[in-house]
Amino acid sequence: MEDYDSQFNTYLELIEGRLKEVTTNKEPSNLYEPVTYIVLDGGKRIRPLLCLLACEACGGSYYEAIDAAVAIELLHNFTLVHDDIMDNSPLRRGKPTIHTKWDIPTAILSGDVMVGIALDLLSYYSNYTTYGKFISQLTYGYIEVCEGQALDMLFNSIDEVSEEDYYLMIKKKTAAVIQTSLVIGGLCAGAIESNLNTLREFGLNLGLAFQLQDDLLDLYGTDVRLGKKKGNDILEKKKTLLVLLAKKYASNEKEVELINKLFSSDAIVDSDIPKYDALFKKYNIYEKVRAEVTRFSNQALSTLGHLPKNKGTKMLEYLVNKLNVRTF
Repeated sequence: MEDYDSQFNTYLELIEGRLKEVTTNKEPSNLYEPVTYIVLDGGKRIRPLLCLLACEACGGSYYEAIDAAVAIELLHNFTLVHDDIMDNSPLRRGKPTIHTKWDIPTAILSGDVMVGIALDLLSYYSNYTTYGKFISQLTYGYIEVCEGQALDMLFNSIDEVSEEDYYLMIKKKTAAVIQTSLVIGGLCAGAIESNLNTLREFGLNLGLAFQLQDDLLDLYGTDVRLGKKKGNDILEKKKTLLVLLAKKYASNEKEVELINKLFSSDAIVDSDIPKYDALFKKYNIYEKVRAEVTRFSNQALSTLGHLPKNKGTKMLEYLVNKLNVRTF
């Protein structure tokens, strides 16, 4: 059996090194210090890894995709910085968020400049005949994630959110950037259109599974590994699939009242978290969401069968299985 973890570490070292090159030793320091603070301080690097692996799966060399992978990671970090402002989140990866450590204007500017650096990195592929597709795919991910965040915010102010609404939101907010990572990786390899479409389908299913797993980890994960407070989604009144299923199954006045607090202006406090945890356990909500994670992961794995059988596709399969059981 191949040592895929060792290979992943090689790719991660390349990604970290290039991220450092494009974000450090820049002026003014009050703009770039916050950028390096978030970009170089952890993160799973799933999106840039997917970009490199997609390039390999389509017959290219992962070296060709390094700058594209880093561009996507910067786009992802831009979304994190701005999401933290909108959600008023105090922590990111266990450390104070940029707007908390500095201020909101600094956080906005730092997020904006990361998009600029990402576009600059992508310009290195301007000699590719498919360069227009690079830009089109990046802007697709950029616009979709903004639309997804807008829906997420909208859900905080409306009384009814359906499961279909939720899936549309996470398709845009999470799956679209994962799709972008994969498709741009394929473009770096000169992939044919059928393989690009396979990468899109794979990314959609992987992205849905990834976000559902994140929703589970909000209550199941470990504070230290997650880098945020347990039950944070509940405190922020996020309309996750767990909440929507619990609303459907709640059967008595107390349970209905508890769920309705998430759809009202009533404050949620730390002492409420165990009550929601108990409600989710009573109706096997965790198991139902876990089944959805498995369903979408299996669909993603099935889609890989349409790509060439090589090291890249094998590593994509290995990564899906790792993400399916992650605890942070």
